[in-house]
Amino acid sequence: MDAMRDFLDSTDLMEDGPALAERLEHDGYLFLRGLLPREAVLDVRRRLLKKAAAGGWLDPDHRVEDAIANPAAACKDPEERYMKVFRGIWSDEALHRLRTLPVVLALFERIFGEPALVHPMFVQRNIFPQSESFDFTTGAHQDKVHIGGATNYAMWVPLGDCRRVNGPLAVSAGSNHAGVLDTKVGNGAGGMDISVPIPGKWVTGDFEAGDALIFADTTVHCALPNRSALLRQSFDARYQPASQPTTEKNLCTYAGCGTWEEVYADWSSDDQQYYWRALSPKIVPFDNQYYERRDQMAFEMAERGDLSARDTLLRIVQRDPDEAKRQRAEDLLRDLSAATAQRHGAVASSAST
Repeated sequence: MDAMRDFLDSTDLMEDGPALAERLEHDGYLFLRGLLPREAVLDVRRRLLKKAAAGGWLDPDHRVEDAIANPAAACKDPEERYMKVFRGIWSDEALHRLRTLPVVLALFERIFGEPALVHPMFVQRNIFPQSESFDFTTGAHQDKVHIGGATNYAMWVPLGDCRRVNGPLAVSAGSNHAGVLDTKVGNGAGGMDISVPIPGKWVTGDFEAGDALIFADTTVHCALPNRSALLRQSFDARYQPASQPTTEKNLCTYAGCGTWEEVYADWSSDDQQYYWRALSPKIVPFDNQYYERRDQMAFEMAERGDLSARDTLLRIVQRDPDEAKRQRAEDLLRDLSAATAQRHGAVASSAST
């Protein structure tokens, strides 16, 4: 990957919907300073850090607001020890409301020229620092294969200031014009990385709390490694013109986080609960071909003893509706664990002789 240039700042176009739409179509992304109120973002950061601390993710020798990660607790989606803490973070009421702030909805309405459908399903990330024993850096990928439906756009927002050392996102400007690219099994978020040369020019930058990066579902993007000592937290929500179709999965909760009834159980208000129903979104089938191809690759890798298939197998167990596939993934996970234990035992035995 070549050295990255800085984002093109589109903040001066914030009120000009047609100009934003033109640039978004041309470059595949928009970088906007101060789109969300800084204090609202920092309030959510404080809330989520308290939950992370309660789950043991932060170093107890530092203040919670310092966000210093506990390296011994490093974990990742979809591991159960991660999900145990993450469920309470993802259901946070104030976090959900950041996606539907009036300033955000107004921005997308200016870009679309019509009301925006905010996907109820969104992603929240908690990225531990990179180390020799832990790395969950998201590789180059496209969102289209995960979301389906009509063209939609992600809004990525770090929860707090995020310098390059903390692992912000980077996008390949202009890659949105290349269509859906071939993929391979990946170990970062999403688990499906690009396997062919990537078109466009890579760009990235430093974020202040309240800044936002918006990009199309075919724009190739990745995360930089988290080389700091901090737990990097962010969310990315998806938006599309309300008149365009989406898939049923985009109306569900995040995988492993329960039902909407369970998510809403601890909310203080029913305002905006099930907000998407008023828009009567048109539903089309999800194109599962990319997942099927990834899963078959993972099965073949696991059968060869390749440990890099593990995260995909965990996703299949947690999320796939096919019972036979889930069972096959569970069996292969057991085989990989047994092989790993046997390998470690052999190494320990060799070291003691």
